[in-house]
Amino acid sequence: MTLVRAVRARVVTSEWAARVASPLHDVLSEDERRAMLADNPDSYLHVTSDPLALPGTLDGPEGGAQSRALRRLLDQGAYQRLSEPSVFVYQMREEDRQHTGVVASVDVAGLADGRVLGHERVQDRRVEALVRHYERVNMRSELVALFHHADPAVSELTTQVCQSPALLEFTDAGGTEQSVWRAGPEESSDLLRHLNMHRHYIADGHHRAAAALRCWERDGRPEGSSVACALYPQDEISLHAFHRRVHGPVAVPELLDALSSAFDVRRGSGPAVGRGLIGLYAAGGWHLLTPRRRSSLPGVAGLDVTLLDDRVLRPLLGIRDGDPRLEVLPELRDLTPVIATCDEDGGVLFTLHAPSLDDLVAVAERHEVMSPKSTYVQPKPRTGIFLQEGRAPTR
Repeated sequence: MTLVRAVRARVVTSEWAARVASPLHDVLSEDERRAMLADNPDSYLHVTSDPLALPGTLDGPEGGAQSRALRRLLDQGAYQRLSEPSVFVYQMREEDRQHTGVVASVDVAGLADGRVLGHERVQDRRVEALVRHYERVNMRSELVALFHHADPAVSELTTQVCQSPALLEFTDAGGTEQSVWRAGPEESSDLLRHLNMHRHYIADGHHRAAAALRCWERDGRPEGSSVACALYPQDEISLHAFHRRVHGPVAVPELLDALSSAFDVRRGSGPAVGRGLIGLYAAGGWHLLTPRRRSSLPGVAGLDVTLLDDRVLRPLLGIRDGDPRLEVLPELRDLTPVIATCDEDGGVLFTLHAPSLDDLVAVAERHEVMSPKSTYVQPKPRTGIFLQEGRAPTR
């Protein structure tokens, strides 16, 4: 079965786009989600809100609030239905960075047979929540972001498509400019041919991919099941770190003493660290942790996040997966309020350098997985722009 195909989709109309397009619920804090839901009744976040993060939003056999929110948008004409399956070019412009990718459908079987590889361990609770959501809401808009090795032919073709008039152009509530083009028949055929020559790697959306795969397995692996994806060349992807905060109180003198057996611990000047180093904010000041023995191991074993897990969080602080004391923070977030919270509760903050894309590929090719929330990937395609129709994974 061909891996990458045209996707049968509806596209949000230009009149509704700015109001409907929404960040994925899992990139927002609970307070941010609640504020967006209260402020904008048209946000697609009303369809995708996590039932575990926001209890009470699934309240009936048909999916409750989420399915009603989607039906409301469809009934009010927020989406245009295209007559044929299509290949789209999707571009996001935010600050000084532009990301251009191809939106198409990817055969779910490719997630099982190695044509698409992931690199991050998933949390079963989150996968189960998505499976329940998919059972109740019968269209998918949450794109899984994939990347492949840079391909001049794909870049040339997307540039060519972008020279034609856009199907959709708008600026979302967060100030990100977004554009969608529908590729013509020849361009679509060429794009699909080149994309099907590549192995693809999950950049963002491991839980969505795992939920799609679980639904597909449960339903007997039906042929033609697909998941809507945004596919990017490797040079269109940027990686950032996730930092770790441990809620207090933490016995800092004892921690620093214990760290000294495996690390050279000295005063630091801030959160930024280089590869192979760990930053630590504790008791009102910054420290720099340099491992006494640098790892040269391949794959997951050689990553900074593994070093932090194996030599600090687990043995010294007793942190395990799902521990409520652990808070994970994207590198791009302002750390000022986090530092203030550490000062208030006596907690600590560890900062990391982001893995490289080559690290991700190496981990994926070895069929290993990193800890959850090891990489913060940009771009993060918005929900509510595309609605996949046809054989998406669902009951």
